[in-house]
Amino acid sequence: MSSSRRGSGPRFVPLLLGLAMLVFALVQINDPDPLIWVTYYAAIACACTIAAYRPLHRAVFLALAAVTAAGVVLTFPGFVDWLLNRPTSDLWAPMSASRMYIEHSRELLGLLIAGGFLVAADRLSRRGR
Repeated sequence: MSSSRRGSGPRFVPLLLGLAMLVFALVQINDPDPLIWVTYYAAIACACTIAAYRPLHRAVFLALAAVTAAGVVLTFPGFVDWLLNRPTSDLWAPMSASRMYIEHSRELLGLLIAGGFLVAADRLSRRGR
């Protein structure tokens, strides 16, 4: 590919990450708290899609990173409880009010995936532009 075409058009990987986050958002419709997770994953999907065309505005990136970090902090204790005290198979068990560590662990893993996608899309959008 010539250097004159390098910066033109959308970038494939951020679009793919955005599509994956859109699927994550749609899966969350049946979650006990869908408004939070559908909104969060949809925002990450939008950011990844924007990053396919141009670098994200720093404020947008930092706001989404802050929300992600706050979510990680809030869900981390439940994740540690599952990791240290519970069987690994519990992660696939049905959720119940007496086993909130399952929900927190799943949420933390989703936050880490989404945060990684956000960082990757942002970095790719800034490369070569």
